[in-house]
Amino acid sequence: MKKEFDFNRIGKRMPYTTPEGFLDNLEKQVWEQVKDEVKPSKPKRNYSLWYFISGGLVAASVTLLLVFNILPGHQKPDDFEAFEQAFSNLSHADQDYLLTVYQDDLFMNQ
Repeated sequence: MKKEFDFNRIGKRMPYTTPEGFLDNLEKQVWEQVKDEVKPSKPKRNYSLWYFISGGLVAASVTLLLVFNILPGHQKPDDFEAFEQAFSNLSHADQDYLLTVYQDDLFMNQ
């Protein structure tokens, strides 16, 4: 039972009806609702970006303090004192050898 569908048989009548002025009234109601939602408001601040940047700056500051030993109470010993202490811990034979090498150094004696 195949019948071909014929649009001409249907005609141009609408199967639905609406009250007079319904679409105009609907348009006004929609614009009223949209107008309230679209009003420009105070710009919101992005606090998460602020926290991210300030946290990074704090981490960088702490890293710099640790790398350069700027923290109070933790002073680096003088290099010459450390050298003197290491030299005194050597045996007399090692001390003599280092002094001989130092005296024969080509670049130091120019």
